[in-house]
Amino acid sequence: MTLDNHIKIRSITAFVDPREFDQNRNFEGEIDKSINLLESLVKTLRNKGLEPWTARISFPENSVSIFKRIVDNVDINRFLASLGYTDFTPSMSNIYLDAVEKGFYISFNGLKAIEKNLVGEISRFIHKASSRNPVYATRISVGFHEEPLQTPYFPDSTSVKGGVGLSFLYPNFIMENLEHGLTGAFDEFKKVVSKVAGYIEAEGFRVLVDYSLSPWMENSIIDLLQTIGYPAGQPGFNYGVLLLNKEIWRIADKYAAGFNEVMLPYAEDNGLKKLGENGSIRAKDLLLYTATCVSGPDMLVVPEDEEKLAGFIKDVYSVYTFKKRPLAARLIPATGKPGDKINLGKFGETALVPY
Repeated sequence: MTLDNHIKIRSITAFVDPREFDQNRNFEGEIDKSINLLESLVKTLRNKGLEPWTARISFPENSVSIFKRIVDNVDINRFLASLGYTDFTPSMSNIYLDAVEKGFYISFNGLKAIEKNLVGEISRFIHKASSRNPVYATRISVGFHEEPLQTPYFPDSTSVKGGVGLSFLYPNFIMENLEHGLTGAFDEFKKVVSKVAGYIEAEGFRVLVDYSLSPWMENSIIDLLQTIGYPAGQPGFNYGVLLLNKEIWRIADKYAAGFNEVMLPYAEDNGLKKLGENGSIRAKDLLLYTATCVSGPDMLVVPEDEEKLAGFIKDVYSVYTFKKRPLAARLIPATGKPGDKINLGKFGETALVPY
């Protein structure tokens, strides 16, 4: 099978079996097993002519002692790794910082942070990490959901029941197939997902797919929405997002896990980045879009201000209390004023936006 040039396997994720982490068992062996599984499945897909963009490992919720052992002992040079949904503990700030510096991803439980009045501490930690290197802040999110979320999308990823996760990069695929209508384009995408999931299933593994529609630079959600008649910043944009969400929910089947919604990560969509560069978008606009998409306040580069960032996190919580669907916020505070650009590594030059 050869994938259309307009679609990619965004990630393949091995979810570490939580049962092996119970009671502080020998977790190193389970991690090795997950790494071997991941490498085997990547090889299986390559033999089918498929090349996953990233390989990932997602850990279960962990006790403090196991959390430290993972950060200290696991080599993640060959893959991305999420430490799971974590209750923020101020005394562990240096361990969290060590984790993101080494390349681990982490999501703090925003509901618990609100309950324990720790949002200010989280804002302070994010500022500290970003001051070391803004890229470190791209590995930190604040999640809002009652239970850990099993998704291949990082940072807010936790292994709940083990298995193998898949995500896809496909905005341009939908655009190229609009001759079939929006519904027909999503039907074509589902056919691709079923084939790829079938290859993994044939190896005897439980398959989980997050059908979320997420961008990567020129593979843009903003361009897709403009193509179907709903340009960003104009009345009707949220309705356009809703139309896409309805299609995602319609095709989400037995494999569905995670967010399964449109995602609008600011620093990952060239359309959004252009809006930021010309001063046409603010952080509060992305928060508004959260009403109809899961990750409106995601990958936002904002001026340093601990109090404002903490307030913004509280605003995300306020949206969650009414939306009652999983939300996650990821903000990168940086030195400078709106319009100034910073280098975010693989995310490229990105302009700061005002709150």
